[in-house]
Amino acid sequence: MSGSGTSGPPIGTVTCLFSDIEGSTRLEIELGTGPYRDILERHRELLRAAFAAHGGHEQGTEGDSFFVIFRGATDAVSAAADAQRAITAEPWPEGATIRVRMGLHTGEVEASGTGVIGYAINRTARIAAVGHGGQVLLSDATRALVAGDLPGDVSLRDLGEHRLKDLRAPERLTQLVIDDLPADFPPLRSLDARPNNLPTQLTTFVGRERELGEAGSLLRGTRLLSLTGPGGTGKTRLSLQVAAAAADEFPDGIWFVALEAVRDAGLVAPSIARTLGLSDSLARTPVDAIVDHIGERRMLLVLDNFEQVVAAGAVVADLLRRCANLVVLVTTRIALHVSGEQEYPVPGLPAPPDTSRLSEMERLNLPRELREYDLDTLNQFEAVRLFIARAGAVKPGFAVTNANAPAVAGISARLHGMPLALELAAARVKLLTPDQILARLEHHLAVLTAGSRDLPERQQTLRGAIAWSYDLLDEGARRLVDRLSVFRGGFELEMAEAICGPADEIGGDVVDRLGELVDQSLVRLDQEREEPRFAMLETIREYAAEMLASAGDADTIPARHATAMLELAQQAAPNLSGATQRAWLDRLEREHDNLRAALDWATTRPEPQVAVRLSFALWRFWQQRGYLNEARARFGSMAAQDWALEPVDRARFAEAFGGVAYWQSDQPTAQRWYEEALAIWRGIGDKGEIANALYNRAYADIISVMGGAPSKDGLASGRAMLEEALALYREVGDKGGEGNVVWGLGSYYYFTANAREAETWYQRSLDLHRTAGDRTMEAWSLHMLALSAIGQRQFDVAREKGRHALRHFYEAGDVSGVTLVLDDLAIVAVDDGDVERAGRLWGAARHLQQTTGTALADYVEQNYQIFKVPTPHHVLSPEDLAARAAEGAAMGFDEVVAYALGTDGPPERQHQEVTG
Repeated sequence: MSGSGTSGPPIGTVTCLFSDIEGSTRLEIELGTGPYRDILERHRELLRAAFAAHGGHEQGTEGDSFFVIFRGATDAVSAAADAQRAITAEPWPEGATIRVRMGLHTGEVEASGTGVIGYAINRTARIAAVGHGGQVLLSDATRALVAGDLPGDVSLRDLGEHRLKDLRAPERLTQLVIDDLPADFPPLRSLDARPNNLPTQLTTFVGRERELGEAGSLLRGTRLLSLTGPGGTGKTRLSLQVAAAAADEFPDGIWFVALEAVRDAGLVAPSIARTLGLSDSLARTPVDAIVDHIGERRMLLVLDNFEQVVAAGAVVADLLRRCANLVVLVTTRIALHVSGEQEYPVPGLPAPPDTSRLSEMERLNLPRELREYDLDTLNQFEAVRLFIARAGAVKPGFAVTNANAPAVAGISARLHGMPLALELAAARVKLLTPDQILARLEHHLAVLTAGSRDLPERQQTLRGAIAWSYDLLDEGARRLVDRLSVFRGGFELEMAEAICGPADEIGGDVVDRLGELVDQSLVRLDQEREEPRFAMLETIREYAAEMLASAGDADTIPARHATAMLELAQQAAPNLSGATQRAWLDRLEREHDNLRAALDWATTRPEPQVAVRLSFALWRFWQQRGYLNEARARFGSMAAQDWALEPVDRARFAEAFGGVAYWQSDQPTAQRWYEEALAIWRGIGDKGEIANALYNRAYADIISVMGGAPSKDGLASGRAMLEEALALYREVGDKGGEGNVVWGLGSYYYFTANAREAETWYQRSLDLHRTAGDRTMEAWSLHMLALSAIGQRQFDVAREKGRHALRHFYEAGDVSGVTLVLDDLAIVAVDDGDVERAGRLWGAARHLQQTTGTALADYVEQNYQIFKVPTPHHVLSPEDLAARAAEGAAMGFDEVVAYALGTDGPPERQHQEVTG
């Protein structure tokens, strides 16, 4: 036996106690809510006193139930006996008879963020559930520990072996006989009390509390419940547990009918008849025989693996019509679509977020314990607990540690919490570390093999589970599944129609055929958004991609997909600074995995024109949403290719690469690429593009003077290029471009330490951009007005302008903009004397800078030195600054914005949506 010390609940080998009041619902109805509440509270007082007297650690109290753990089994037995005596001796109000049932079991538990977890807890609850009010039941493990160390006023009575509702091997139960208290009770409410053939399970059932409750509730309100979902979601195991939990509601029995080997719908009724023990007869049909046998009996049939015999749905409907008290629970990948059917889609187990699939803002908003893989938090995820349990079965002692926690979280997330996939992955820990398993999950189907040999063949590998569903499809549906595999991260109907048709190749309209795939659990439908979005589990998508690669569409479909993604990005690009900026940024965010896949295809094929044009269209999105590190890697890889590009494409590639380098404070690289873009545009003679290139090159020159003594040559060349750009913008009538140059001239004066003149130009820029409706440049003008105010020691103005800019950037989801403005407000906090706030804001900005690749904040820190304005470095010791900065870095994105604004929460974002 081990423990955790006296300060917290014991862990290791402990004895668990569960209790509840028998007939509590009936009691509340009879007595009324008020009197019942008084009785419930007194019951709690009595039990708590008894448990505490013997060292019990209360872990949970819900309604009329208790969950308590003890270091020693004898302590638990003594507490149970004293509690029963106290309940019996209490003078309850007239008409109130309070009887409490208790179950005790000894096993292993471990600490978690909310107390303790372990299979022993569930086992204890199952033991208590089969007892009666006033009865105390002990598992055999607990009995063995206390048999020679019982208090003098209690004894033990062997009740024999009983199957509990967890469907594990039968448990020998023992009753605690307490002197002077009732000792004779009705038969236990175990599974043996009802006719059934529910198979014994060899492994623990992990989690699914929510699904058990929801499906159980639905089963009580319907006569045909279909548990649906793709292969590997655990439909069969869940159906068995739902049926076992409902055993008391079916006094005439629960019968499990395995249909996995049945491929002919005409054989379903004979299979049911054989399960019920009915012999073949020429005098009547199998359906008539079943109806005659069931009659008015209250019975539950569990029909497992119905998808390949879905045509037999009519048989099920006929049985339900003719047997008034029959209830049917079906597991199937395809809904039966018969009258009265209630469908319950079985989800994967809750898993940690897959950070590789999250947007940058979603990652930044994760709770700290998920960003850092807090062990207690990970143990709360059912997918993680299942992986640990199955890994421990093949490698005793396996546990999640600080070292392997990120990999275990990644495995659980990457597999979408799919039980079969998790079990197959866990089987690999015998030979591979979790990190090695995670690395190999880029190819799920090759890794997730070698399941238990006693499982059906289709469940011994993930490929087999998916192939089972795939083989049930007609040729057109298979072709559609294959084509849908080009999508990553989901897709909308319009995209599917553009890429996966025409109708004559897939056997019908895309919308109709897609609906069939949703029905067959091969495609998931998310209807939370206004525009429905579809997705495939990654394991199914990988299988379909293999099928696509071996078909004649292997080149055509990815090309269509890349073309569609390019069109989307080019449609979005000019809208990333206007009134619908956030809507378009959000649209690109939703399709980011698709855009990445298209870019990967175009780069490796290669299709240089598609790759370059797509990258150019996306670079502002990458900058604003904090994907600069990814952008830099992609541009660097493409730059290394010996691609022959059209001059326009080469110029735009150079402009985008220069922009990415600029935002990462690599001004030499930015200047080099901007110079190339300028030279190409001068050669082409496009005045508007020449002006853009001049503006970019000029600003890189101006900002590059930071980091050392200002260079008069750099500032002078930047000023000259801005003036040339301004003349060209005016010549071509580009008001937005004119506003940009005015903003650039403000920066020229700012970096020459003339904050007052800079303010004048930035205000002109703000007015121009507001008139043009350019929300992005409006925010940048406000940011620079804040800096100009700081340079003039006008900190109230700086606070107002900075917070206004921050709201703009936040509403647009512009991570890089938020990063820089946090520095503005950190300086304001220094002047306010709130140095801790200054340190936190500075630390949050540094964290965002590191995670998003936005390095211009380095320059902002140096900018303040122009005007000798104190920064957090000047008012906090290195140790205090590090501590406050760590606190700021731990804040989520929304949290730090609210903190910077001085509000309880971040500003509300107005709803924007763009589709099509």
